[in-house]
This record gives sequence, C-alpha cells and structure tokens, in this order.
Amino acid sequence: MSTTTPTIRIPGPAGFPLIGVLPYLSRDPCGFCLKAAAEGDGLVRLNAGPIKVYLVSHPDYVQQILVTNAANYIKGSMMDGIRLALGNGLFTSNGDFWKRQRRLMQPAFHARRIQDMVEHINKVVADGLKRWTPTIERGEPIDILTETIHLNIEIIMNTLFGATVESERSTRLLDLTNKVFHGMTERVWTFFLPRWIPTPGATAYQQAITSLDEEIYSIIATRRANPVEHEDLLGMLLSIQDEETGERMSDGQIRDEIFTLFLAGYESTASGLTWTWYLLSQHPKVAAKLREELDQVLGNCPPTYEDLPKLTYTRQVIDEAFRLYPAFPMFFRSSVDTDILGPYQLPGGSQIILSPYATHRDPRYWDNSETFDPDRFAPERFDARVRHAYYPFGKGQRMCIGEPMSLTIAQILIATIVRAYEVELAPGVVITPRYAMTYQPRHGLPLILRPRSDKH
Repeated sequence: MSTTTPTIRIPGPAGFPLIGVLPYLSRDPCGFCLKAAAEGDGLVRLNAGPIKVYLVSHPDYVQQILVTNAANYIKGSMMDGIRLALGNGLFTSNGDFWKRQRRLMQPAFHARRIQDMVEHINKVVADGLKRWTPTIERGEPIDILTETIHLNIEIIMNTLFGATVESERSTRLLDLTNKVFHGMTERVWTFFLPRWIPTPGATAYQQAITSLDEEIYSIIATRRANPVEHEDLLGMLLSIQDEETGERMSDGQIRDEIFTLFLAGYESTASGLTWTWYLLSQHPKVAAKLREELDQVLGNCPPTYEDLPKLTYTRQVIDEAFRLYPAFPMFFRSSVDTDILGPYQLPGGSQIILSPYATHRDPRYWDNSETFDPDRFAPERFDARVRHAYYPFGKGQRMCIGEPMSLTIAQILIATIVRAYEVELAPGVVITPRYAMTYQPRHGLPLILRPRSDKH
C-alpha cells in the first residue's frame, strides 16, 4: 500500500441527473458492470442516486478488499434489503459474530458430511431422469433450469431437514422461497432509500418472509419437542455448542442460518449448472471430450465420492462455465475507513460492487476471454496469474462455506446426465440472461435430451 495519498480521480460514467446510473444497474446490472469495467481501470465510480457506488474488478483490488484488508470492508447498507430476509446469518453478518457462526457451522461442510450426501444426490438425479423419460422419448424440450432447481431443492431439503419434512410442506417452502428470492432481487437497487419510503412489492416481500418464518420456526419447535438425533444440518445446529462460551444457538440464529443456506444454496448451483448445459449444447467437441472421461472413469456406474477427484476435465468444464456465468455475478461491501487501491483513494463509507462477472470476462486478465475453453483450467495453464482473477465463490475467510457442496452436486449432475444424453438447444430459442441475485436465462433453458447415439 502506498504511503502517499493518491490524487487521481476515480473515473466513471455520469449517468442521468439526480438518479445517475441507477436505470442501467436495475435494467442490466451485469452487462452495465462489464461495460463500465472495460472502460475503466479496475475501479470505477458510479453515481447511484444521492450516493456514490464503486465498481471493483481489478484482481489486485479484489484481493485487497476480500483478503488482505478484509476487516475494512463489511456487509453494509447495500445488503439491507437482503438482510431483511436473511437476518444475521453467515451471508449478511459481520465481525466477531460472523466468526463465531462460521466456526460453529464449519463442521457441517467437512468432507465426511459431503461424502455422506453422494448416495442421496445420485438417488435424486436417478428419480429426476425417470420423471423426464416420457418427455425425452417424445423428443420434447425440458426446461433444464426449472428441473435443475427442483433437483437441487430436493438435495438441499434433505441436507437441511433430512426426511422430516413432508412433501406438502416442502412444496410450500419452495413457493415461499421463490417469493422471498424475487423480493430480495427487487430490493437490491433501492438500498439508498430510507425504509419508511414505500417501494413496489415491499408488502408482498414482507408477507412472504413472515410466512416462511412461520414454517421454519414450526420445524425448529417440532425438533426441539422431539429431541431425537438427526444426521442433518438442522440437527447439528440444534446440538452444537460453542467451545469457548458454552452457548448454543438460539431459535432466531438457527432460523437465520437455515434461511441463508436455503435461499443462497438452492438456486445458485442450479443457475451455474444451467449455463454449463447451455455451453455444452453449443460446443459439441467439448461435450464429446467430457463423455470420453466419464466413460473411462465411471463405466456404467453412478459416480461415487472417490470418483470425483478423477473427473478432472469435468471439473474444468464446470470451472469454465462458472467463469463465464458465475452464479452470483456481484458481491456487495461497504468500506469502513479510507483505503488506497492502486493509484486511487477509496473514501470510507463507500458502497462497493465487486463483479466476478466483469473480472472473469476482462481480456486484460484472460486470453480469449469470451471463449468457452475448459482447457484454460488445466494445471499447466491455470497459473497464479489466472487463479488471482478467478473468484466465483468469493475469496478469503468469507469465501462461500457451501463451495465444496455446490461443486459436488454440480459434478454428479453433469456426470450423470451428460454420460447418458446429448443435449441440444430447442429450435428457435434465443437465450437472454437476467440478474435475479443469481444469473440465469430469463425464460429458462429448453433443452432436448437425446440418448447417446454412440452408446447403447
């Protein structure tokens, strides 16, 4: 960090009078951030209504914010609309409280627990393929986004609650979660408004949160009234005890963490997988190379946890898809004190957007940045420079706790479906992305799955 105070003005587009660039951010935030980052030098000032927002895309600046000087950057007011739903869970909390919660929850994501999930993941996928079979046999398209969300919901529900939530309640939870997720997306770009100012959809958003609260608290109360040991995340949250203080989690804390894992987990992996299948449908040579690896490693058997490290090209395909289409294309932070980023002085109290989407597509850091090339993640090419510019799950101590689980689910779903079917985009379909906290095709992704022509 420089010992002198830089005087270089942080560049950025002016936008409209009074409202600045807010119309661009609300209409197409990812496209706008990509364009603004390309015209800047890794740090861009955005006028957003009455306040200044700074877009950060340079890998060195991202490293400073998320790793080397992370204490200066908190989950601030840009998270308020999200915090309304997620409370003080891992995704939104700060400081010592966050560290405590992370420490308590880390065992739930150890390798042994993820290994125990594999059998259930395989069953969910096998049941899904059976459900799709009539549609596949008729040669009709399947909306792979919707179907992958349903598969992921089944996996996440089992991880959170085991077999203790009946199907009717599961359907109700999914419906409420979709409403809350939609409300969170609508609130992102109203962060600068006082809470007392009415905004469209605010009442429906609060009602959905309240209804989902009732469902979660009811499940917690039932478990507390019947303290049988359960091998799921809720059972673990109810039983864990802080070794330093002896405290257990309150119902409110458990609610916040369940909310966070459910809302952040169910759609992010599904969105990333959807783009992976889209890219494979557009790049048959990559799909063929992927099938060769799957045939060699798996034969006719479902993937096991021990198989996953051997599926190196499968992982490269997923990594490259997550580079082009990170499930969470933007992260939000607020600076506490003034900081120096390269030649620029970033004021304290600033609102910050970090954009993996923009960094991952910047030709200053990636060769042929818009090209789908899984081989760029081969060990001989994925060097320190490239690794420095890749952060689909974040960086540093606040890197997504669910990354190992997400990648395990992704590898198994890709391996199972691609090994059995060739995928092609339904005729006449035009894919338009949209930002909805995650990044996904606006109208889903209708794919036609055809049984492999080279294997019976």
